[in-house]
Amino acid sequence: MRDLDDRIAGLHTATRPPSAETTAAARSALISEMGSTAKPRRGRLKNVRPRAARWRVSLIAGATAAALVAGGWGFWSWHTRPLYSPEPLAGYSGPAATFLLAAADARARNAGDGQLWYRRAAVGGTVMAKSPYRAGVTYPMEVERDDFLLASTRKPFTADGSSHPTRHLEWPGDRLRVRPATPAARTEWKTDLRPEAEDLHIDSPGASVGPEMGGGPVLDFSDDTARRLPTDPAELRAWLLNYATRFDHKRLPDPELYLFRSASFLLVDAPVSDKVRIATYRLLASLKNVRAVTTTDAMGRSGQGVSMREVSEESGTLDIQLIIDPRNGRLIASQQIIATPGRLNAGLPSGVRWYYEVIRNADWTTTPVAELLPKSSSPIETGVEESPVE
Repeated sequence: MRDLDDRIAGLHTATRPPSAETTAAARSALISEMGSTAKPRRGRLKNVRPRAARWRVSLIAGATAAALVAGGWGFWSWHTRPLYSPEPLAGYSGPAATFLLAAADARARNAGDGQLWYRRAAVGGTVMAKSPYRAGVTYPMEVERDDFLLASTRKPFTADGSSHPTRHLEWPGDRLRVRPATPAARTEWKTDLRPEAEDLHIDSPGASVGPEMGGGPVLDFSDDTARRLPTDPAELRAWLLNYATRFDHKRLPDPELYLFRSASFLLVDAPVSDKVRIATYRLLASLKNVRAVTTTDAMGRSGQGVSMREVSEESGTLDIQLIIDPRNGRLIASQQIIATPGRLNAGLPSGVRWYYEVIRNADWTTTPVAELLPKSSSPIETGVEESPVE
């Protein structure tokens, strides 16, 4: 066994001699290898053992690979399985449900379809502006800009200044408008001789009327997907919730809030069929935390609508409102009213619109594309627009 020990020692570097356990394990492996390669007694069976060994190795390797593939597929299937299935919606009852079902019926009576979806809205929010003349004086101002969307379901179009045809285009308006957000702010603003946005050094706030702040991702699916959305309210509910969980695959902490926040996108911002908008109203009517309201939009128009409350440390307490024209079932405004400020809006007073969207046009149209596209890309101009303040 001395020769065997010398062979084992030769397998290790001189700077790190093998331990007793390593030597014993290597000795056992070498003895096993010597026995497995011993010459068989009968020449005609000389190659049987190596062939069998190779066959067993191939079989084990193939089985292992198949197990890994099957296990990987099973894990992927489990990880991407739908977390929500279509289920019967809750019963409709209460003033909010009655109003939303009437809006669905009105939309059905005024349904349309076509090749071009055109939406023009005023998108804005409230910021604290600093007086340009009086140090330390601030007041809340609403600042907004028009926002346009044009989507074609069939033929691509080309906008001015672009050589690439597209079927979806969004662009901002040229004019930035400001107005006081409260009666007290109006007094301060007039004292400053009604400064415009550039004098107040404020920019248009980013639009945040959507589901991403309500415990789920923004709805960013393609127009083609939008046209294929389910038209059954229960199926639409499951589809939206599963879309929201496609990344982390975790159930939403507040599915109702996510669905309510998603409504404005489906009603005006996506080129979905009117059947999907009707389903959206019926889906909203099934949510238990929705309440009917009479409120005022940023243009000073009073209207009927529905609201849902959101409470979080970041946003404080918000009343998220959808104002709907009951005559035709069209969404005319969406807004977030601050009931109690949170960390992100701590400087704003209660009762103001943190973010809002006033819909001036959102419908299928046969108007020629050239008449809807922007005529120029002029630099941003500022302007002042007054409206009644609550």
